[in-house]
Amino acid sequence: MNIVRQKIVIYNNKIKESAELIFESYSASSENVGLTLVLAEFGRYQFQGSDFYKALFGLRALLEPKNIVICINGCRLDFVCSSMGQQMSRGQVGYIIEMGKQGTNRVRTFDYCDDQDKLTTVNKQMDYIRQWSESLKG
Repeated sequence: MNIVRQKIVIYNNKIKESAELIFESYSASSENVGLTLVLAEFGRYQFQGSDFYKALFGLRALLEPKNIVICINGCRLDFVCSSMGQQMSRGQVGYIIEMGKQGTNRVRTFDYCDDQDKLTTVNKQMDYIRQWSESLKG
């Protein structure tokens, strides 16, 4: 097992706080990776998936009812990780997207996002990605 730790920022009920994100890679498991968010006063939240992007979506689904938002690119409304990116980078690289345009602005999924207005829920992000995909069809 490979473990990497990263200090991050979250919004907890719109109050900015520090937290830690732990990335785990498993070699002999159907779920290849795990993400654990460690909050000083609220414990740990963990989710496993086939790549870090999918694990992030699961982790966010656990956090949203508690009004906790992770301040990273992967939580932006306009962020998408392509299926090739999920395979090649295990979901750690994606694109900032615009309606009607191919994604060309490549960014790291877990890099800090300082624009609170860009951070959103899983459902809103998935809706935006669907709309964006449709906008490419012309």
